[in-house]
Amino acid sequence: MLRLRGSLGEGSRGHGRAQGQTEFRGHRPYSPGDDLRRLDWNAYGRLGRFFMREYEHERTEHVTVLLDCSRSMAAGDPPKHLLARRAAAAFGYLALKRGGSATLAGQAAVEGVSRFSRFLDHLVAAEPTQDTGLHARAEALFARGRAPSDLVVISDALEPLESLQPLQAMSEKRTNLTLLQVLAPDELDPRPGDALELHGLEERESLELTLDAATIAAYQRELERHLEGIEGIARRHGWTLALTDSAADLRELFLGKLLPAGATP
Repeated sequence: MLRLRGSLGEGSRGHGRAQGQTEFRGHRPYSPGDDLRRLDWNAYGRLGRFFMREYEHERTEHVTVLLDCSRSMAAGDPPKHLLARRAAAAFGYLALKRGGSATLAGQAAVEGVSRFSRFLDHLVAAEPTQDTGLHARAEALFARGRAPSDLVVISDALEPLESLQPLQAMSEKRTNLTLLQVLAPDELDPRPGDALELHGLEERESLELTLDAATIAAYQRELERHLEGIEGIARRHGWTLALTDSAADLRELFLGKLLPAGATP
């Protein structure tokens, strides 16, 4: 199951940029993993610091993937993190295949399809074991001071809507953003059952309840309200937004939905 919400079926994107442009845009601070051939040695001679020359085509070809590694991504059958990491691998491979580069947020950039295995190594190490969720990871990325040109966010996005504020701030700095929201089948369509004990994977709290029809209806109303809130934020900032369950077919997800809707890359 996958839903494209808002105007996404029209393939709209936040900030269109012509492909292949080579217009000089300026400088940015050096980051580990950058191509040393693009260092501006004149700037280093004047300022004593490393700066990279940046061109428009570099911005369109570099993709940053922000992957939610919180414990909530381990929930579900199949677990949400499995599809999330497979989708992240696909985004990275597409960027590298097109001659660009890809970064898993928090790791060094990878350039060239021949180094795709390095990107996979980063993903293998990205286990869903962290206490912090999407907000903390997005805030850390934003705090680096240089907003990514193209950002793919993969998360269950079940935190309060305020957790999306760092992503909105990056959009205001011309970041092209794709948000892939991955939920488990039973999160999207819970079934009546016996008494349950729910454990907060981030908060370490538990709650006992009976999953009857009334409880399910109340949950579905809250979930829909939350999804509509995300949709509203995405529409205002021109994001490409997709909602899928963790059992979705990856090929159908990309070829049938994400890429036609204008998702990066």
